[in-house]
Amino acid sequence: MVLTKHGRDYATVAGEGSMPESIMLNVDGRVYNPQEHWRADVVPAIAARDMVIGDLLNLQMLKDVIEQPFLGSLWTHGDSGMLTPYVCECSFGDGMRLLKVFTINQRPNYHVVRVHSGWDESNWSTDDNVGEHIDEIIDAIEDECGRARCGYSGSSLHWPRAERIEHCQCEECDDEAVAAWPEIDTYTGCSWSLNGLDWIAHKIGWQL
Repeated sequence: MVLTKHGRDYATVAGEGSMPESIMLNVDGRVYNPQEHWRADVVPAIAARDMVIGDLLNLQMLKDVIEQPFLGSLWTHGDSGMLTPYVCECSFGDGMRLLKVFTINQRPNYHVVRVHSGWDESNWSTDDNVGEHIDEIIDAIEDECGRARCGYSGSSLHWPRAERIEHCQCEECDDEAVAAWPEIDTYTGCSWSLNGLDWIAHKIGWQL
């Protein structure tokens, strides 16, 4: 997996280009029409890994379909506003199911992660239950998106600096920057739901 510098297009290598300094790429799912790109404009994808079947769910396509603003309320009417889900680059197993992760402090907004098709969310007696993997999933989301809680005191990094340093004077809390979505806040836990290909197929108009 690689991505191009211009437009952050995700692609797979289709072959050599017409010149040594070029390369042919399948960009944004255009599997039957590879495009020629300068090698200098192509860089390895973040957290490069072996390709799995879930990569056929083109990441940019998922982002285009899922990352749509919606009107939501975090806790009270005063907290209502436009929210936008975030589709993560990280993937687990074959990546053929989509896991929506809702943290208590940020719901109904959610992160989407591609996970193994054999994972379940109801049978707690097996290692294939999502709950057995949720810690590593959260860690992967934090690595990609950032953490919205101070790692030392647990203070919310959404608070202004003046409020944070009343409780903690560490480097994170003393920073003027304020956390913003999709940085994840798992301080009071999270819930999740699994969706198969039928969910995304319905959204993009596929017939399975």
